[in-house]
Amino acid sequence: MSSIPSNLARIPNTLVSQIILGTLNRTSRDLLYTQIQLATGKRVNRPSDDSVATSMITVLDDVIERREQRIRNFSHGEALLNNLDAALGDATNSVIEARGIALSQIGFGADAQTRSNQAKVIDAMLNEMVSIANRSYQGIHFFGGNRTNTPPITELLGGFRYRGEGAGIQTDFGLSRPVAITMSADQAFGALSSRVSGDRDLNPSMVLDTRLVDLNGARGFGINLSTINVDVGGTDVTVDLTKAHTVQDVITKLQAGIQTIDAGATVTIAASGNAFEISGTTLTVTISDLTAAAAAADLGLTGTYPAGGGTGQDVDPTLTFLSPVSSLSGVTVPMGTIRLTNAGQTRDVDLSAATTIQDIMNAVEGAGLGIRVEIAASGDRLAFVNEQSGGEMSIGEFGGGSTATQLGIRSLTGTTLLKDFNDGLGVEIISGSVDPISGLPDPARDIDFLITLQNGSTFNVDLSGDLTVQDVLDSINAAAGAAGLGGTGPGDTFYANLVPVGNGLQLLDNSAGAGSFSVTALNGSHAAENLGILGTAGGAILTGTDRAKVSSDSVFTHLIALRDALEANDNNGIEIAAGKLENDVLRITGARADVGVRSRRVEDSSLREEDLRIQDIGLRSNVQDLDYTEAVIRFSILQQQLQAGLMSASQVTSLSLLDFLR
Repeated sequence: MSSIPSNLARIPNTLVSQIILGTLNRTSRDLLYTQIQLATGKRVNRPSDDSVATSMITVLDDVIERREQRIRNFSHGEALLNNLDAALGDATNSVIEARGIALSQIGFGADAQTRSNQAKVIDAMLNEMVSIANRSYQGIHFFGGNRTNTPPITELLGGFRYRGEGAGIQTDFGLSRPVAITMSADQAFGALSSRVSGDRDLNPSMVLDTRLVDLNGARGFGINLSTINVDVGGTDVTVDLTKAHTVQDVITKLQAGIQTIDAGATVTIAASGNAFEISGTTLTVTISDLTAAAAAADLGLTGTYPAGGGTGQDVDPTLTFLSPVSSLSGVTVPMGTIRLTNAGQTRDVDLSAATTIQDIMNAVEGAGLGIRVEIAASGDRLAFVNEQSGGEMSIGEFGGGSTATQLGIRSLTGTTLLKDFNDGLGVEIISGSVDPISGLPDPARDIDFLITLQNGSTFNVDLSGDLTVQDVLDSINAAAGAAGLGGTGPGDTFYANLVPVGNGLQLLDNSAGAGSFSVTALNGSHAAENLGILGTAGGAILTGTDRAKVSSDSVFTHLIALRDALEANDNNGIEIAAGKLENDVLRITGARADVGVRSRRVEDSSLREEDLRIQDIGLRSNVQDLDYTEAVIRFSILQQQLQAGLMSASQVTSLSLLDFLR
């Protein structure tokens, strides 16, 4: 209420006016704030209203905004996963139908014309399968893995190339374990990227520009940078390696530290190329770590180096696309030419100008055969990847060179397993035969094929127990040797080895006779045919076909194989394709189950996130929103207070000295 304080007996009229005006202003201000609160429905409309509440509201606003964004992410993720599930469902139905067609065309119930007609149906289903694999939602291709902006399956050389990569993109769901909302076609439709992994460790050497992150470290944990201690003849020197990035940085900093005491000392890369070397010292040098980061141990430097120096431990450099070819162990520089074959096309790729692994990758990619170069997960060898479904990849030598062998990427070598021949069907070798009458073992029935030379000499070959290509070559040469025909080298009467150009087994006949040089199957064995050496040579050299080519184990490959087998009226091919399609059904079903698990996780998490959002909104409401009942009562009181104040002010300001004299 507006009044003159009782402790003031006599005051000037001006002071009275100021006191009354101040009281009325405070009441009007409170009334205004209450009106604003009632209009906005919020108790706190600006930071000055309540600083503590404002701080809480700011935090809650951020939390709620994040939750709302996650809920939108969940909605988008659910839509993608639902579309992905539908695509896999359509793919499953198509493959089941294709397998049914294949099974119906096996045996005597079908003729060439019927199979030819069904081949057209399979071709249409193949195109539909490609369309399914290239489906998209809002510009995101379901089966592109991490590369979702372009169709993952494209046509190349009569087949289909997979251009996606990665397991699938992830979005912010706020989960401890991320959920991918797309899938690689590799997982859904098969190993679209069959590979030839290098069979030897290239053991790259360090160079001055080698990054420390590209070293496995002496302990196998990488390089953890820290400050190390260098004791030079009893004097401690601290060397800070926390900002080192390359091998050159380590050498520069370590050498500078040692030379503060021993000026003639030098630090270099050891001749082995995989360790640091300290030389030229006149004092004993001891290197140790000062922190748990253990940079000295990771760099293989921990230890004592006597006067004159010493070599640290192997830091195991890894292979990168920037690794110089000259740093690769066992690789002759400049390199030669390798022969690449895929989808019936052959390219001879000259690698003589390649100076880095990146150059090799670019040269292979430039061949246009759907072959990509990768660094194996182990980080010590190369892998050639066949991205072409419907094609068979082969990597061989050219012109008698050894570049493919040195790089460890030749697809047919002595270590190649026989079980990998013929698209995984292996090599059929007769073993453990018994005499049908006596029931006793009969080694004569285990003979797989007969080799006849031009001079009429012959010998039998038994491949029992052979597991690799080298085992086969050894068995053939050993049989020739037992027959007195050499088998120890190219200059002998007979010798078996790998072809110098491309891939395959090569049989050399130096007998110089007038007859035919041939390989004949015995005892119903298919070993010679499976190895690609069955038949008669046109001269003294029998060059086998490459039966160890690498094909993509994908549904596209199998549909192409089924279509071609139906067109060729090949009953055996149809049967094999039907078996492959059965595996494709299982693979797609497994992928669909995986999508179902992801979708359920997203759905459940979305519901939990919505519940948490509601709780956070409720908490913010308790802090920020207005209690209308209390505000209305307060507003009414303030109105009465203002009205009373105005009445009191009018009465007080109208009084004069005469009023008090009466």
